[in-house]
Amino acid sequence: MNTNQLAAIAAAVIGVAGMASQAEAIDVYSGGSSAGRQFINEVPLSVCNNALGITHYQSSNNNVHLWQCTFAGQPINFHYSARGSSDGAYPVDDLTGGDRSKGKYNGKGFLGYIDQTNPATSGCGTLAAVNKTFYDVDSATIVTQSIQENKTCTNPPSAVTTDYPTPTFVRQPMHMGYSDVRFTSFGQTSPAGTEPADPAPNITEHNLMVLPFSLVVQSSVRRVDSAGNNLGPVLNLTQTEIEQIFSRQVRDWRELGYAVTNDAAGTQAVPSGPHNVRLCMREFGSGSKATFDQVLMKEEAAEWNLTTPGMAFYFASSSGVKNCLANVAEAVGDPDTGDGLFGKIGYIDSFEATASPAYILPATSGIANANVININGFRGVDRTVADAVKATARPKVLQGIRCGKSEFWVNLEAYTKTAGTGDATRDAFINRLISDAQNTTVVENLPANWAFEATPNILAPKTADSAAPDHVSYSTKSAEYDAQCRGFYSSPNP
Repeated sequence: MNTNQLAAIAAAVIGVAGMASQAEAIDVYSGGSSAGRQFINEVPLSVCNNALGITHYQSSNNNVHLWQCTFAGQPINFHYSARGSSDGAYPVDDLTGGDRSKGKYNGKGFLGYIDQTNPATSGCGTLAAVNKTFYDVDSATIVTQSIQENKTCTNPPSAVTTDYPTPTFVRQPMHMGYSDVRFTSFGQTSPAGTEPADPAPNITEHNLMVLPFSLVVQSSVRRVDSAGNNLGPVLNLTQTEIEQIFSRQVRDWRELGYAVTNDAAGTQAVPSGPHNVRLCMREFGSGSKATFDQVLMKEEAAEWNLTTPGMAFYFASSSGVKNCLANVAEAVGDPDTGDGLFGKIGYIDSFEATASPAYILPATSGIANANVININGFRGVDRTVADAVKATARPKVLQGIRCGKSEFWVNLEAYTKTAGTGDATRDAFINRLISDAQNTTVVENLPANWAFEATPNILAPKTADSAAPDHVSYSTKSAEYDAQCRGFYSSPNP
């Protein structure tokens, strides 16, 4: 952001609103989607005045973030707390400033935020300089900027019940929120409760970008021949097979021709059995669960009614599903991850599921001892693309989504208070977060750009979360279709 733009915006905000002084930090509290948390917490790079310094704190499990920077001449604290997508709608809709606006509703505890006045009380460690490359909207250039960052803050509980004792996780009413799905897509059930699709009359919905999801199967689940020999990991499941698994019509992998070894890597000989199907899933109010039910299931999965211990595991955020699939033991007080058990399958956003493709440096890893599989022969994010040149590689990585071959995605939504927050600078910051998140060039140049897609790049868009990709645009985009989609008949397997 250049000096003239900064001065003009600051003068307008201060002159018209007569709000906070330049030395007074303005807090922006937000929360909701855990599947979209990586995207949401990269967009501030383009919004903040990077010339005046940016600081970023993050919990170890990626659920809680604090960005401290300058916008329109004012210090800003941008807070994010990831739990479930319904938390991105209903607390924002509440205008009373009461418990519901802080995330406590329908049996849920409060959302928690890093203490901006002293991050160390939230378990945050020492900051270090880290380079980030992104598209700066104001200068219309791709920049590499050094920011101060710490990603070792204490993981908060899924429901904060108190601000104290240490570590401190602050409870505050939300100014804006994010959801993987439209709030009308809620209505899911889990053992913890039910999330009704309540009316939300006081919020405005903003469509941001495309958020891909993946189906992940542990490496312990193997393809076998008629003699029971181990032929390798699962590569593909049909939608019918997925429905059978999550409706519990299939409870043993042998019913689909697979088997389960007794080791995480799946290298041992196949034992005699049993070969139980175990499910790693999200709780009610989760946009990931809503996406899964809306896109892949004919009706909501009835797995929540399962009473057999050790077969179905539920989590408030994506980090729990990731630990379940990776057989990482749960922390004290957290839900059981089933560590030490094999034969698991689960759904999770593609950023958490998939290792980064060759053009991304530094590289990021996927889930240990687990594999992203094709659904009906395709996947939304293909990390096997070996091309190290971003301009030619990225369209191939996201080809399944662009061409309408992969359906397991939704549009990430932002929710704002229709009447505003009462602070002109805060509202301007929120509006800028939304506009930058809708900017194709911003999305294509975020650090984790391989795991998201800009809406204008989708050749077969959806009209609803549950709708199939619509190829109606072929008549106006035939050249793009032919260049990107012709000859694309299946996604490769790693």
